[in-house]
Amino acid sequence: MKKTIMLSALFVAGALCVPAMGAAKKEAVKPANKIEVKPAPKATVKAKAEAPKEDVWASLPNIVATINGKPVMKSEIIKMMMSQLPDGKLPPYITADMIKSIAYNLVNNFVDNKIMEIEMAKAGFKPSKALAEKEIKKQFKSLTKEQLDQLNKQLSIQKLTMDKYIDQLASNPGVQQGCATQLFAESTFLKNLTVTPAEVKDFYNKNPQYFATPADDPSQVRASHILIMCEAKATAAEQKAALAKINEIKAQLKKNPAAFNDLAKKESKCPSGKNGGSLGAFGKGQMVKEFEDVAFKLKEGEISDIVKTQFGYHIIRRDAAKKSETIPFDTVKDRIAQNLKAQKSQVAYMEYLNNIKKQYKVIINVKKPAPQQTPMLPGQLQ
Repeated sequence: MKKTIMLSALFVAGALCVPAMGAAKKEAVKPANKIEVKPAPKATVKAKAEAPKEDVWASLPNIVATINGKPVMKSEIIKMMMSQLPDGKLPPYITADMIKSIAYNLVNNFVDNKIMEIEMAKAGFKPSKALAEKEIKKQFKSLTKEQLDQLNKQLSIQKLTMDKYIDQLASNPGVQQGCATQLFAESTFLKNLTVTPAEVKDFYNKNPQYFATPADDPSQVRASHILIMCEAKATAAEQKAALAKINEIKAQLKKNPAAFNDLAKKESKCPSGKNGGSLGAFGKGQMVKEFEDVAFKLKEGEISDIVKTQFGYHIIRRDAAKKSETIPFDTVKDRIAQNLKAQKSQVAYMEYLNNIKKQYKVIINVKKPAPQQTPMLPGQLQ
């Protein structure tokens, strides 16, 4: 229901044409022998005629559509496009073929928005800053504490207060239109839209593939370690102290292997220490050879002797491989409900538009492209 422009693919295509900075070095230019060159007579110098610029909008007819017999002009589509670009101009890499490939969607979306605006005006839903501000505040109240904390952190980095941020959003005409459209939708074609607990549970039961965490690859091992740093440049005294420390830890683990995680948090100088020494799963070639050789030979749950690497002294524990697990229903039920509601909303919106277009006798004068054959995953969680 938001105003959209189908230009993302075009901008991506253009981005690929940007040359890499510093890709080639300039060769030093040697001075040539001085040669006196007389200017050619003016009569013989012909100015090169500039090549005519391509009309990227050539594929669009002057009247791109009609609504109740009233024309929608090509100029309206161009004006809408230009208004949503930073400098009001199309990037130079946009071609007529690119515009032609998205022409139908551009016109169709424009017509959809035009009809929605007419229907909203009839129902009294007029975009305004006051309306947008009210809706934004209502939405912010529905955020969880974690989401609100994250938003406040981002605003702090940008040196914005919440009030200032809301004022900026509410002042944006696009946001005002979006809020008015949402309110209109909720009062009309979304009015009776619901997602029942039974539907949520049914989706969860019928789509286990979306809720399974992957198992470790058989070629990997999962391990944790305790590291006492001792680099090659360490003094003899530092090496002696490091070795004494790792031997002390080894003695404690011999008495109580279950203390590994606590000792890693307390003693390990690796960042993994805060996670009980866990390095997660890794394959061959990802760790230094001395470490890898020992880790791959250990049995699950087994703790190694002291291992010396370029970083210092390690004690390694081989951890159990992670098996595929199913995320509990209670953890994902809210996300499922949101996605099902979004799907139902989209269907309701399309049905509403299709019906209303018949009443408005919409005719689009741009050829509709062939449907894409890209496979979709219905209901996949975002």
